[in-house]
Amino acid sequence: MQEAIINPYASTRWSDIRVKFQLADVDAAEDATVTATSEASISHLSQAHNKTDEMSGKLATLERNYFLLDGSFELPDENDNGETGWWSNEISDEDGYLLVPQVLEFNFTKEHSSIGFTVVFDDKANEFAEDFTIQVYGNSGLLYENNVAGNTLHTYIVETPVEGYKKVVITFTKTSKSFRRVRVCEVVFGVIQIFDKNNTKELNLLYEISLNAESFSSHELDITIDNSDKKYNMINPNGIYKYLQQGQGLNVQVGVGDSPNSIVKVNMGRFYYSYSNAEDDSITARITANDLAYTLIQTRCRIGTTGTWTVNEAVNAVIADCGLDITVSILPEIGSRIINKCIPYNLSHREAIRMIAQASKSTCYFNRNDTLVFAEVTVSETSADVLNNDNMYTPAKVKDLGRINRIELIVNNQYAETETIYIASNKASGESERVKTFENPLAYDGQGVANWLLAIEQMRVKYELQERGNPAREISDTVKIYDAYNENRNAVITKEEYIYDGTLRANTEARGNSL
Repeated sequence: MQEAIINPYASTRWSDIRVKFQLADVDAAEDATVTATSEASISHLSQAHNKTDEMSGKLATLERNYFLLDGSFELPDENDNGETGWWSNEISDEDGYLLVPQVLEFNFTKEHSSIGFTVVFDDKANEFAEDFTIQVYGNSGLLYENNVAGNTLHTYIVETPVEGYKKVVITFTKTSKSFRRVRVCEVVFGVIQIFDKNNTKELNLLYEISLNAESFSSHELDITIDNSDKKYNMINPNGIYKYLQQGQGLNVQVGVGDSPNSIVKVNMGRFYYSYSNAEDDSITARITANDLAYTLIQTRCRIGTTGTWTVNEAVNAVIADCGLDITVSILPEIGSRIINKCIPYNLSHREAIRMIAQASKSTCYFNRNDTLVFAEVTVSETSADVLNNDNMYTPAKVKDLGRINRIELIVNNQYAETETIYIASNKASGESERVKTFENPLAYDGQGVANWLLAIEQMRVKYELQERGNPAREISDTVKIYDAYNENRNAVITKEEYIYDGTLRANTEARGNSL
């Protein structure tokens, strides 16, 4: 669960959203090599193009008249300060001028095209450069130049399309305050668009998890935005359609509060642009984005062979093969489990990861920090949230999914040309068999996996709710649910759909143990 929101179900409730869309060349940041005139010891130059456009904190440093004892500053850590970006070693004079202009230069190995450029300074301390120049070069020389004077923004955006560039040079000559370093959190080779309640008609967020790793769903964002300027229309020659690329990032926040000024927004995750639709006669456009699981289904895995490896080894091998930069979180007891190497040939990378999870008696999903998680998800004794008649629109629908008393797990190794069937059963005397069959060639501990699958099937109580929605709540969280008889039981969230159209609501599904 995200950091808890105080009173998320206030009787009078206000809500808001914020979607930050990095409409940038998806390959430029990775292709860039950056150099700087100078660099402070606290600086991390490589972070100036790592696709993270917010500072981790408001760091206390000894620039004159900067570090105030008002409790808002964080003391720097000797080893890790998170996202700091680039800080110049040079400090401006009493008028804010840099005696030695500070230059950030990005060079690329291939040509790139962007709808514009964005320079993100220190958003936490609201420190920025006032005067600077952006120059963009191609093989034939200077393609674009923008002389900025009197900037007052910590995020400076220039929407000027430039095609075929191979170098970007940013020269800083003045800071907004005297005796300051230049601080650049991120240079975006494109523009940042912000969608909120003022320019959004509707937002839908869908999250889903499979407790037994029978599926590995991609979380999805759908947002319908104001398109009265026709920017998203495909045939508009002055639009942005040709600069839209699969993989452009969207960071989503949703918040609630008991007044407009008390709204607390929480992280809803990072999504990647998939496609958009805009009708010529419509004043709205619809953008669809997914988490990285969507990309994993589009690539093929061809690393299967005979033998065994640990879950950690298997996941690292699949991720290395897919070529994506994916952060992974695997509990040690799961990561050390042994599974077979025999990933079926030409399987998608997403299906390979799903099989690894199931074979290790766990499930997998991307969390809101863009991390691929492997975990055993069950109903906890403690609940992260309470869903009762005060925050549900109607009483929860409760369904019995039916009793499965026999699991048949087929382990077919196409490389060793062997097949084994493992059976787990809890069939009672006189009871007819209700069988469910699974296939997973990676299940080295076939009997253990079959027993685990049978145990998951005993969580046969399914709850379906239409409720007000708590954006801090996540899939895999345990919640306490009240039914029509005011009885309450714990259940684990397996599906969450948040809907924002000026107000926030949610459709939720959860699984619990037998009544």
